[in-house]
Amino acid sequence: MSSTKPSFLRGLFGGEISDELLFPYPAPLDERNPAEAATVRRLTNALNDMLATGLIDSRQFDEDETIPEPVIRAFATAGLLGISIPTQYGGLGLSTSGYARVFGAVASIDPSLGVLIGVHCGLGGKAIVLFGNDAQKTRYLPLLARGDTLAAYALTEPETGSDAQNIVSHARRADDDRGWILTGRKHWIGNGHRAGVIVTFAQTPVMRDGKSVMRPTAFIIRPDMPGFRVDGTIHKLGIRGSTQAELVFEELFVPDDHVLGDVGKGFRVAVHALNAGRLSLASGCTAACKRLVGEMTRYAEARTQFGGPLASFEITQRKIASLASDTYAADAMVGALAAALDADHVDASLEAACVKIFASELVWRSTDEMVQVAGGRGFVKPWPYERYLREARINRIFEGANEVLRLFVGLNGIHEPAEELKELATAIRNPIQNWVLVSSYAAQRVRSALGARDKFTVAFNSRLRTHADFVERHVKELAQATEKAITKHQKEIVHRQLVVERLADMAMELYARATTIARTQRLIEQHGVETCERELALTALFCVQSGRRFRAIRMELEGDAGESMDDLRRAVAATVRREVGYRSDDALLDVVVPPLPVFSLVRDEQAASVEPRSRAAK
Repeated sequence: MSSTKPSFLRGLFGGEISDELLFPYPAPLDERNPAEAATVRRLTNALNDMLATGLIDSRQFDEDETIPEPVIRAFATAGLLGISIPTQYGGLGLSTSGYARVFGAVASIDPSLGVLIGVHCGLGGKAIVLFGNDAQKTRYLPLLARGDTLAAYALTEPETGSDAQNIVSHARRADDDRGWILTGRKHWIGNGHRAGVIVTFAQTPVMRDGKSVMRPTAFIIRPDMPGFRVDGTIHKLGIRGSTQAELVFEELFVPDDHVLGDVGKGFRVAVHALNAGRLSLASGCTAACKRLVGEMTRYAEARTQFGGPLASFEITQRKIASLASDTYAADAMVGALAAALDADHVDASLEAACVKIFASELVWRSTDEMVQVAGGRGFVKPWPYERYLREARINRIFEGANEVLRLFVGLNGIHEPAEELKELATAIRNPIQNWVLVSSYAAQRVRSALGARDKFTVAFNSRLRTHADFVERHVKELAQATEKAITKHQKEIVHRQLVVERLADMAMELYARATTIARTQRLIEQHGVETCERELALTALFCVQSGRRFRAIRMELEGDAGESMDDLRRAVAATVRREVGYRSDDALLDVVVPPLPVFSLVRDEQAASVEPRSRAAK
């Protein structure tokens, strides 16, 4: 689970502050690559022109549940469909930072357009860029860069979701031994109904240790291949302009030259783009939050209640200030992560997961607060606020559900401390023979107690020093909490998800604070403290609120309080599961209320259980 590359966030679980991985905070794209920055500005200007002329009409996209072809053609003409494709194949070849910034602008203007770009450029096209051979790249990348057709990425299945290792779709060798015969079903596939190039996955037999086993393989398929069909599209809560299709493979023949990467190594293809995908999603969420803070402020200044504008009331000011400071932190994390992925000298997988969690939950809070501030206008059309809320909800599911990502962060974070403690426990059984290990661990604990490992080496501006001190203190507390959790639960820690989740949340708060402080420190060094009062205030508010959240989580891990609460949660959940719902007597009067429609994992079965009742109601 651990990587040979360093990770700032992974080190926090062991009490390490590897500040050289965050400081100095990376320079903006203008300084790192002026030519690329100019390209990014050209693309965003073209995007803004489409918005100004009415070509991009998010309200109409939502009503019609589609993105019109003229919009896609305009994107192709501007170069927006080739941003991740190398220049030698007709694309723009943007860096991770450049791609994230363009995607952020697109997604903040219209999330459905963000999905289209993300699937075409960040998943389907990117998979071919990363794993395609020369012939595959030459054949397909120029088409995608020009926008002659769209790309799709067909991984998700009804039975297994996006669990690439355990997909059900399978492929066998063709009788003529010149290719593969695919059988299976994929659902919720963005661009799937109009894509001409689709990267998909199926289990294939491979030899491992002299035995035939099934392992996922990636394939490039096209809709003109016999055995391919689109089994309709789906209606959604939000991002309605983007279309998700159900794809069916019925004895679909795929020639050998359309295998993407190596047979049996499709899992690597499936997950390789996740870090960049989580970064771009976070960039889109953060850019949307910036626009939402502005819109909330304008609305609150214009709307008068009880003798004054809503913006004059302290409760509204609390909302605006909190969202603004959190957005500043999210922006800091996006900038740091993008530069790290470009440099490729660190393992940023945990950081990418944290930034995605933080930004996706922030945009949900921001849209919810926007609806609240707008009151009745927030809930109805033609005001756009209810649509903003619907559009934002998917982000907590996209690119890995946040609950799963928290476990990913927590379990990866505790891995190295757990291995260290396990090795120590073995060594203590024979302390003389293993004296080097035992004594080095003891010396390490002494160094930690003296503050050698959990201190910043950076010289902070005095306005930031207190915030950095709290980070140092809390890093030590996270390391202590991690060690206690591992020691207490041992192998069972993998099943104690509530504990792991808390550790992940503590680490996420620390990473967010550290990157925020790093960004403000750089701004002070560049422009002077006098010109950074706004950023210092945003940093101070975020750090204080983050510190309080950290303390609340830590207190749940201390003593028996958190364990008792978790026991109570498990007990209540067990009762509800056993009784299949809420069964306590009604406080006013028990009456018969029909249950909700029958639930099914299968779309057609679910629709059949709802539609008869709907027709009867008419």
